[in-house]
Amino acid sequence: MESAFVNSYAQPLSPSSRKLALWVALVTSACIFAAVYAPAALGIACAVLAGVAFFDRPFSLLLVMVFLIPFNFVVAIGPIPVATELLKVFAWIPFLCSREARSKFRTSRYNKWFAVWGAIIALSLLRSNDFAYTVKECVRLISNIGLVYLALNLVDSREKLLRLLKVLTVSTFLVACYGFYQFAIQDYGSLFWIVNPRLHTSLSHYREEFWPWRNRMISVLTSEMELGHYFNLCLPIAALLWFSQERRRVLSKWFLMLIAMLVGLLLTFTFGAWLALAATTGLFVLLLDQKRRWKLLAGALLVSLVGVLLIVGPLRPFAEAKFFGGQVGSFEWDVFTRLKAWSFALATWKSHPVLGVGIGNYEVLSAESDWLGFGPIGAGSTPHETYFYLLAESGIIGLFSMLAIMISSIRNNFKLNKHPQLGLIGLALSFSIVVNLIGGFSDDSPFDGPHASYLLWLVIGLSEAVVNLAFGWASQTRTLEQA
Repeated sequence: MESAFVNSYAQPLSPSSRKLALWVALVTSACIFAAVYAPAALGIACAVLAGVAFFDRPFSLLLVMVFLIPFNFVVAIGPIPVATELLKVFAWIPFLCSREARSKFRTSRYNKWFAVWGAIIALSLLRSNDFAYTVKECVRLISNIGLVYLALNLVDSREKLLRLLKVLTVSTFLVACYGFYQFAIQDYGSLFWIVNPRLHTSLSHYREEFWPWRNRMISVLTSEMELGHYFNLCLPIAALLWFSQERRRVLSKWFLMLIAMLVGLLLTFTFGAWLALAATTGLFVLLLDQKRRWKLLAGALLVSLVGVLLIVGPLRPFAEAKFFGGQVGSFEWDVFTRLKAWSFALATWKSHPVLGVGIGNYEVLSAESDWLGFGPIGAGSTPHETYFYLLAESGIIGLFSMLAIMISSIRNNFKLNKHPQLGLIGLALSFSIVVNLIGGFSDDSPFDGPHASYLLWLVIGLSEAVVNLAFGWASQTRTLEQA
């Protein structure tokens, strides 16, 4: 019996099998060789293959885009870094090529606010002190807004919406898993440097620099702060998928992914993200559970208080960041630098209160002023406060129009609370936007980070798509009742 088993595997391969094995070996070797010696060629080849595969399948491409939000691979073509994020721009090609499959192009109810931001972008390009950097920032914002329209037109059923949310949750779970590996080895690891290569380029100043390992989980994102807010955006989605199951088992894959995100959030040691999640949870308890709201709120406050006491007490040395040789990084240092950054942002806004200094110009002014005293690398960045940053960049008009979009999305989704099919989805998306708004008081990664801002605008687009689906079902129900 054993000899027959061995002989069956000792027989020579068929010609077709040998040919397939040869092709697999050649393609694998070529990919490895290209990744090491010619990453630009590999990136172009992957782009061509993606174009062929998704030429007439825009929704499938959207699923791939959602999966790759954290894995924003960058390939250098000469001095220019080309990121996977640009799929948001190229996705319009298959979308437009398959337009005959859709009855009409759906526009957003926020068209007027997007038009305001279009004017701000145009003025920013005209006023730019660093045109290449401003173009990069404007392309990111324009493609994010375009993502809203893609979601509106491609997500036309509850099934598609859930598929997209499942892909997002699985992707975030992989981000958490890699973060656990990072934390275990106490280093960034190889994948981080593949996703975030150190390049010297005018499109992203100081991209060649990076802080040493600071005992905070960062995974494949650009900072532990952005990762914390990214987890916050995804946590309600994972909870939604778990609650949507007929049997909410503890060993459910969605529940395990939810727990992984919570543990990952703790290991980022981002107090702002922690407080944003606690505050949003308390707010939703007050709004939704009128009978038990005070008991649940008291429990949430107690848990938050215990967590704060642990952090400022026995866990404080472990939680503090360590950089610049450990000379700074304490809680006092964080407060000091935040206050200086916010003061500079407010002073910058006061010089141009209506329209701000323009997209991309704030970082230039910040680098020139060296308000932190560590050279451009310390100062040429954002103020880590969303609303001061929006004021400085786009003035009162930009801040008001941005808040109008966010708050309207929350209100419209909250109105679906009692909808039998979409109510829970609307609440989850509302939670994501609210926790983002609250997190903006301590950091600007949710609005400005390449990963978190990408996800935020996807949530805005899905929020509007959910409202459209609810209205569509409501009109169909009325038609059936009349018939």
